[in-house]
Amino acid sequence: MFSLHKQWKTVSEATSEVDLVFLLLRLFSLAGGIAWFLIVPLLPREEAILVNALICFSIYSTVLYLVIFWRPGLLKKVYLVSLFLDMTFLSMLVHAETSFESSFFLGYYLLICLHTIYFGLGFGLLVAGISAVCYVVSILPMVASVEWTDLAMRIGFLFFITIPVGLLTEKVKRDKEKLEHFNRTLEFRVTRRTEKIGSLLDQERYLREILDTVAHINKLLITTPNIVSLLESSCARFVLHGHYGFCWIGLLQNDEITTVHTSSIEDSPLVEPPYAVNDTAGFFYQTSSARCIRENRAVIHTHDQEKPHPHMWRDPEMVRGYQSVISLPLCAHQDAEPLGVLSIFTWRREGFEPEEEEMLDELSGDIGFAIDSFRHREAVTKLTAERTANYEETIFSFVDMIEQRDTYTAGHTERVARYCELISKEMGIELEQIKKVYKAAILHDIGKIATPDSVLLKPGKLTSLDFDLIKLHACAGYEMLSNIEMYKDLAVIIRHHHERHDGTGYPDGLQGDEIPLLSRIMSVGDAFDAMTTNRIYKARKEIPAGLEELKSCSGTQFHPDVVTAAVKVLADVQISTAINQLPVSDLEKKRFSYFFNDKLTGLYNEDYLKIILNNLDLNKYMCLNMLHLQNVPEYNKLHGWARGNQFFKEFAVELQTRFSEFLVFRAYGNDFAVISKKHLAVDDQMINSLASIVDTEIHIDVHHIDLSAGKVYTIDKLEKMEIQAIDDSQPVIDAVRQNSSLHCKL
Repeated sequence: MFSLHKQWKTVSEATSEVDLVFLLLRLFSLAGGIAWFLIVPLLPREEAILVNALICFSIYSTVLYLVIFWRPGLLKKVYLVSLFLDMTFLSMLVHAETSFESSFFLGYYLLICLHTIYFGLGFGLLVAGISAVCYVVSILPMVASVEWTDLAMRIGFLFFITIPVGLLTEKVKRDKEKLEHFNRTLEFRVTRRTEKIGSLLDQERYLREILDTVAHINKLLITTPNIVSLLESSCARFVLHGHYGFCWIGLLQNDEITTVHTSSIEDSPLVEPPYAVNDTAGFFYQTSSARCIRENRAVIHTHDQEKPHPHMWRDPEMVRGYQSVISLPLCAHQDAEPLGVLSIFTWRREGFEPEEEEMLDELSGDIGFAIDSFRHREAVTKLTAERTANYEETIFSFVDMIEQRDTYTAGHTERVARYCELISKEMGIELEQIKKVYKAAILHDIGKIATPDSVLLKPGKLTSLDFDLIKLHACAGYEMLSNIEMYKDLAVIIRHHHERHDGTGYPDGLQGDEIPLLSRIMSVGDAFDAMTTNRIYKARKEIPAGLEELKSCSGTQFHPDVVTAAVKVLADVQISTAINQLPVSDLEKKRFSYFFNDKLTGLYNEDYLKIILNNLDLNKYMCLNMLHLQNVPEYNKLHGWARGNQFFKEFAVELQTRFSEFLVFRAYGNDFAVISKKHLAVDDQMINSLASIVDTEIHIDVHHIDLSAGKVYTIDKLEKMEIQAIDDSQPVIDAVRQNSSLHCKL
């Protein structure tokens, strides 16, 4: 069945409408002959002739169409054979009918028209002639009874109908040929256009792939964090494009390619750099990449097996078969010198398209701009880091200057920073803000660099003017730091760390949430450290007492939320009991002498003696010898005040010389004291034998006291200085102390 169907398809393709007419005519003729036989009364002889003719017609028609079915190539020859047979069959039908008016005569017209249409005018005239002869032969028995005009008319019409049908057929054939020519031409053009469109579509798809590659690399230019990652990612993306098999980017420095990035995931096929661009004896000089750099333009080289391109391959097999290579300069802008080179190898037979070259050239400019931007950014980052380091060095130099002035401040800032960090974490503040408040706490007293030593280091009572000068340190610190970009945020925190929740703080009188959060935290940390460390005139509070004081100031001096967090996290902090404001270094001791110096003798005065006696748990002094000078008024009357003053100076020098390792004081005019950390035996005879005392009316009484850190001492001045231990838990000091909120104010 499959072969018959296939054969029928072949026959259908080889035949036309005319062939179908031939078939229908044959069937019509057969049907007409049968009808004639059945309807028209015929003589026995005529019936026999008609029956034989119909049988023969059926047989040869069947044979002819079988031949056409199996051998469609013999179609025209079959039609010529059928013409002869049909003409014979038709003539027999005409002859079988005894009337001149026989309708079968019309069959000649059909044969003539069909063959004229199929074979043309000339063959139609031949068929007309044959038809005329066959017709005359068929009617010979009736010729004598036929009018010659009727016969001539019938025969003439055979030729008359042939000519217009033939001319029309010729015209149709010419039109058909023209149409076929047009169709062939159109088909050729359509084929060419289709091929061209296909080629354009292929080119469009190819260029679209290039565009996708360019777009992806442009995205890398924006998102990639550094040069190395950018160049390696760009090379890798290039080879993802179907025809690019290899890519490398080289960076230029001092006329040499010093750094190379390739698309190879593992080993690069290139030899190790550097590649000298201008060295004519070097292997790199003749390459398209070197030419590209020297001429600062794109260079394309088409691979030629007979004339191999100068190469720099460590393993040439890795790039065998490439068709073309394009090398493009990487420039920061159009007129700039190359920063490097981009080389792309394609395995595409057609090489690089012009549009592709333009896109790659523009992309190389973008990569060059990105490289320059990265380098500029690196330079700016380096410069910024240097500037930041310089700023930090400068700022921390100021902090160091303050610490050199007052070592207590150094420990204070570190402790406040730690407290602020703990409180901030408890409050759930972001890590970046915690770092910020920690740094601000380290710098929060930097403004004290503008505070005079006479105020900053004054261990005694502060006057209202002193306190006003102290308060300026917040604004001074702000002004120092606010002009530096990296410290602007810290400056704001520092400015407001002495503001109070109730609005009575300084410098701006802010209240509540108007105060920056980190400033509120620093205020609590600063005050807590002041409460829990020893000051000269105020002993430290224990941590629980300090926390209770924070609670008592919550809502007035401090923000309640900050106090709540501080009470929770500061309860377990460890604070050294050794922290105090007593001088440690020689410089500090000299500074203290400025405040506690007896103007006449240069010895320490009674104020410093009070401080020492009330800080025995820290300074560890154990022995006190009091020296009372008798008859001083008489000496002054006898020798004069000037000589009396000179005597005190000489006596003070001798005491300092004799007791150089100990503290020596002059108190209340005629009294002196020597304090030591170990027992010191001083008797009347040793003191009265001093050169300044001998041969004078003055006599010295010596009184010794063993000091104890667990006791509190009072100093009284009656006839002479009296120092006594008392049982009261708080020291009674002959000096005016500041109120209990002093820690919280400063």
